[in-house]
Amino acid sequence: MGKHDIINEVYLQKALYYYDFDMEDGIVHKDIIDKYGRNHTEALGLKSPCSFDELMNRAYDKDYYAVYHVTDAQINNVNLDELRKAYDSGKNVVEAYIYMPKTEEYHRISYYLIPDDDTGKPHAWISAMDITADEKSREVIYGNLRSEKSEIEDIVASARIGMWHIYLFEKQKPSMKGSSMMLQLMGVEDKDISGEELYEFWHKRIKKSSIPSVEASVEEMIESGFSENTYKWNHPVKGEIYVRCGGTAMKVEGKGVILRGYHGDVTSIVTSEAKQKQLLNEALLELKKQKKLLQEALDNYKEADYDRRRDFLTGLRNRQDMFEMLQDVLSGKRENIKAMFMMDIDNFKMLNDHYGHTYGDECLERIGDALNEYAKNNNIYFYRYGGEEILGISFSDKKDAAETATEIVKLIAKLNIVRGDMPTGVVTVSLGYTTDNSRYEKMIDKADTAMYKAKDNGKNQWVCFEDMN
Repeated sequence: MGKHDIINEVYLQKALYYYDFDMEDGIVHKDIIDKYGRNHTEALGLKSPCSFDELMNRAYDKDYYAVYHVTDAQINNVNLDELRKAYDSGKNVVEAYIYMPKTEEYHRISYYLIPDDDTGKPHAWISAMDITADEKSREVIYGNLRSEKSEIEDIVASARIGMWHIYLFEKQKPSMKGSSMMLQLMGVEDKDISGEELYEFWHKRIKKSSIPSVEASVEEMIESGFSENTYKWNHPVKGEIYVRCGGTAMKVEGKGVILRGYHGDVTSIVTSEAKQKQLLNEALLELKKQKKLLQEALDNYKEADYDRRRDFLTGLRNRQDMFEMLQDVLSGKRENIKAMFMMDIDNFKMLNDHYGHTYGDECLERIGDALNEYAKNNNIYFYRYGGEEILGISFSDKKDAAETATEIVKLIAKLNIVRGDMPTGVVTVSLGYTTDNSRYEKMIDKADTAMYKAKDNGKNQWVCFEDMN
């Protein structure tokens, strides 16, 4: 089997090093030499031929490379036994991300598990990419973002503006958090005051005559997204003062509302509208300027982060991007998942055997392009889950999941990717989906189960998990 049938030629040219071995005996017959001439086999104190497991044991030995690694979710560790298990379960690609403290390098290792054309025996091709520059660039960008955030907070504090969050959750007492400047402006000396106590401290000091306007402002935040209000408040030291507050509201499904905004003491300028507007406008202009700088930094980060989050062959999002999204509590994305779709190219192994792996790669590329185009207008993310399996996560309220499933199955068939070894004459997919988002972490398994049911039913169709029971 030629290596160019397994790994894209361009990808090989970019690789730091690559090698292969028969997965039955697990013996690596040649030294691993990277494009800079470094012999990694010798560096590990070994000579070829040697076992793959011995290579791995030495690589993760602190006396040699002291590698820290994060493996693909489908395997527990990088060794021959785990690769065989992945292969036996139908997986063709396994990836690991490693960091070497001694050299401060980051590598992405791809394990392609494919039967040899001549012998039919399971064979492994290993390709390493040096992603040190990308990772260090990301660290710099994160550092810049933290610096930008700190500068904004300093600017806001210098303008004597306090920042606050109020949590109005069902079956919970209202809670409030405030910046250091916010606590200072409120005259709060106890830095360890609880959120519930801070809210009560603020709320009970609103002048009775101002309560209707404060309540109306909160309602406007929730309904319109933004509100600003000036009201009277009893300061524990200064007595009655005028406070200017503005803020926004974010609804948290199933919980309640989070209000967040700014607070300033405008007592000295409340009688001078012109001066008041001037100071606030200057503060807002400065905030907008800093927001623009922060947005530029974020845009730069997104551009640098794009390749890390995309599968190199299909252009679809990769598993790492999927797991980060599902584990990100603050973004709120996972709470808005409406459906998950798991699809698999029908008889993809037969396609590779009949037409060759190059044609199989072209098939994956065309399907990836079509799904990325479909995603633009349908509020759905597509991920290359592994080999020929593709996962879709929908956030759309506008379209029924069954309608989406029908469109996806038809979309792939209409690509007219020819295959004469199948009755359909074209490449098709089997798809399973679930809309049970009560436990998002179980949705992938449910969609996968439904997909295999679609295959059992004759392929080129979809099955809903909830309809199986």
